[in-house]
Amino acid sequence: MPDSKDAPALATTGGPMFQPVRTRRTFEAVCDEIRRQISNGTLQPGHRLPGERELAEQFDISRSGVREALRSLEVAGLVEARTGVHGGFFINTRQPEGLAQAVRDMVSLGQIPTTSVTEARIELTCVAIRLACQRATDAEFDAIEADIDFHAALFREGGGSRNTRSVGEFYRLLARATHNDVIVMLVDALSEIVRSLLARIDPKPREDIIQVRRKVLRHLRARDADKACAAMAEHLNNLNDYLEEQSRARAAAAAAPRRPARRAPRG
Repeated sequence: MPDSKDAPALATTGGPMFQPVRTRRTFEAVCDEIRRQISNGTLQPGHRLPGERELAEQFDISRSGVREALRSLEVAGLVEARTGVHGGFFINTRQPEGLAQAVRDMVSLGQIPTTSVTEARIELTCVAIRLACQRATDAEFDAIEADIDFHAALFREGGGSRNTRSVGEFYRLLARATHNDVIVMLVDALSEIVRSLLARIDPKPREDIIQVRRKVLRHLRARDADKACAAMAEHLNNLNDYLEEQSRARAAAAAAPRRPARRAPRG
């Protein structure tokens, strides 16, 4: 990640020039223009955007319109705000989390069933498995095994937790073994959605995930995609059943009438 003070400042000298916008919702036009310059490579990860005043002058809009646009882009994960002397808004160097957050919100609101998330996750994971069986190196399989060993040790020490993203590193390493960056992003997003949903009802993952992951890795090393997919699908379906069962139990407990507290006897 480039250091803030070393990142190129895209101002009027040598940087992209923004044209005035004329639209009722000016912040949307600002967002579209910044997205366009990211898309064509003018703006790249780590680049610093001009300051709020300069952006307002270039777009010929109010500074409040610029602030609204920057907030929108930050929520979408395209820019990040950094503080300090060399702070400002920078094109994000990290993977955007907008997709995961959007789906997570829709699941929480009941607009998407968890079964749909699980189905998509199984299909995508099986695509990743098939590509990994074709493309992965032994070193990449060794990295997956090292991650499994690391979490096995955490379980033995009572340190396994769903509240850390490292629990999903297995899926991230599997996706990276496909050598396809889009699959890495999608697998990571779906894994994070399910992890966060499970973390709400059960802070500790079940220890049988270690056995499942070792089984999947064994089939991966043998380049047997069908067996690896079958093992992974069975595990993810079981996880979905557990998630739905626990969610129903929590909903029932929340809906149950509470007994009034008993008063302590007087005298």
